[in-house]
Amino acid sequence: MSATAKKPSPAPSASQVKRPAARLGAALEDPHLKRPNRTFHGDSATVIEDMRHGVPASVIPAMASRLGLSQDGLFEVLRLPRSTMKGRISRNETLSASEQDRLYRADCAWSRALQVLEDEDAARAWLRRPNRSLGGEAPLSLLDTEAGYELVLDILGRIEYGVVS
Repeated sequence: MSATAKKPSPAPSASQVKRPAARLGAALEDPHLKRPNRTFHGDSATVIEDMRHGVPASVIPAMASRLGLSQDGLFEVLRLPRSTMKGRISRNETLSASEQDRLYRADCAWSRALQVLEDEDAARAWLRRPNRSLGGEAPLSLLDTEAGYELVLDILGRIEYGVVS
C-alpha cells in the first residue's frame, strides 16, 4: 500500500452504532411506505431488532382499531391480561416478549388476509368471523398460539389458491 492510500477504518463497535428511531407504527402514518397498515414493518432483521429492544404498548390502540375491535376485544381474542395491558399503555411501557409475539402474529395475519382478500373490510370480517375450517373459531382467536397462527395462514393460502376452505 502506498503512503498516500488510506487504510480502511475499523468497523464501529456495537456501542458506537446508534439505533435508528423506533420504526414501529410509522407505517400507520406514511401511506407511501411499502407495507402500510402494519405495526411491525421492515425486513426480518429490523423487526427482530425492534422486538428485542421492546415494542411500546402504544401500538395497541392502532392495532385494535385496524382490526375493528375495542382494546378490550383485542385483549380478549389474543388472551392478553386486560389490566396489565391497560397499565402498560397508560405508563407507556414496553410489552413482554409473549405479548409482542401475539401482537406480531395478529399483525401478520392482518397483512396476509388483506393481501389475499384485497379489501380491508373483507379482511377484517374474515379474521373476526367464526370459520368452519377452523372448528368454528374466529381466526383472530387462534393467534394466541403459534400452532393457531400457522393454521390461520394455511387457510388463507387455501383461499388464495382457490381450495375450498
